[in-house]
Amino acid sequence: MKKKRKTKKQITYIARGRAAAAFAGLVFFAVISYFVVTQDTPAFDTVVREYIYSLRGEGLTAFFTRVTYLGNWQAITLICCLFLLLPGVRHSFGIPLSATALTAALIQRVLKVSFHRARPDLTLHLITQGGYSFPSGHSFSVLIFYGTVIFLCRRNLKDKTAANAITALLSCLILLIGFSRVYLGVHYPTDVLGGWSLGLSVLMVISSRILFFDSRRKAE
Repeated sequence: MKKKRKTKKQITYIARGRAAAAFAGLVFFAVISYFVVTQDTPAFDTVVREYIYSLRGEGLTAFFTRVTYLGNWQAITLICCLFLLLPGVRHSFGIPLSATALTAALIQRVLKVSFHRARPDLTLHLITQGGYSFPSGHSFSVLIFYGTVIFLCRRNLKDKTAANAITALLSCLILLIGFSRVYLGVHYPTDVLGGWSLGLSVLMVISSRILFFDSRRKAE
């Protein structure tokens, strides 16, 4: 069964939707950044953190400690290497994912140094974590990286049931990793929200670039 080609009207509609999502994410990030810089977030951060800390228990701590490691650079690098080593998916997944991971890592490093927000008190940490706090690098990076995996799966997989299952699974993982950063005491809730909002904006730009280079490659 042949895949239906999108009309120009549909393509324009999708492009506008991506642009709107990118703009909304950027605006939300700017608002959160303003409150972080003016140190006007303690009330919100405190209420949310106190509730999340009240959920702490041995089982949940073990679970979220494992979940958070799926957002570490080591896990992301391993996934990129696996895709790059497989000839069948090297060009469709490996190269764009590796470029995406590198881009996200560079952006988040610059942002961390720019805002230099201190992490929550060490006594609250359930794992060892250094560096600055805003925005959450894990939340930012995983939304971009796993979001790109979702985008590529929905674009390249013929089995739509599998694509939908991967979308649901990775969407839950993105949310759980963000939650884990607050639960484990190494981030403020506004760090996570900031990472997600800017991550969404960057993801929209990256997915648009992938489509652009794809169309150019097919036209040659």
